[in-house]
Amino acid sequence: MDDLSDKELEEKESLPMASRAVLPFEIPDHFINIPGTTFNVISTYLPAVIAIATVNRKLPVKEILENAQNMFRSGAQYRDDYWMQHCAATMRELVSFVSPDDFKRAFRSIPEVTDPQVSDLFAYVINACSYLSSVVHFRDDSKVGDAEKLYPSVGYGQKSHQDFLREEPIFFEKVCIDLVYTLHHLFYYHCSGNSAEAELNDSNETT
Repeated sequence: MDDLSDKELEEKESLPMASRAVLPFEIPDHFINIPGTTFNVISTYLPAVIAIATVNRKLPVKEILENAQNMFRSGAQYRDDYWMQHCAATMRELVSFVSPDDFKRAFRSIPEVTDPQVSDLFAYVINACSYLSSVVHFRDDSKVGDAEKLYPSVGYGQKSHQDFLREEPIFFEKVCIDLVYTLHHLFYYHCSGNSAEAELNDSNETT
């Protein structure tokens, strides 16, 4: 069953789409199927980056991710005309006001932004934040360009404005999922025990 059929069934029966176990490192098709272990990795490391970027700013990262998941799970898109703007604001909060330099300042183990291992990941984070801002601020005219930057080989730039907006709920969910797994990849491979050199910098370290 394709994504549209899934969503139509959910609307008809007022039930969330069925969850299933996600295999390790498998990126699910639906945000509700992202496992808690993925959220745990992000919520362990992202607060340190946020604290470096904005002093004394404490963000409940795990709760934000779980809240976004609940918005997809509850079928809010069928009851709230502005659910996408609300969810986008929630997801954008995770990456607003942070830069690639902040990740590096927080964790020495993350390669320089020029390193091909991470340059595409950081580019995705930046472009996802731009798209989410377009959603939050109702900048519909910017969205096709945002989509092209996020997925340059897919051909979103060739879509008409109307066609993109018609398909946007599915695209929006994909961006939210991919943003989560981009952050997960950065932290899992460069900051967790899987990186022998992972080291949290002193938050008072000068740059």
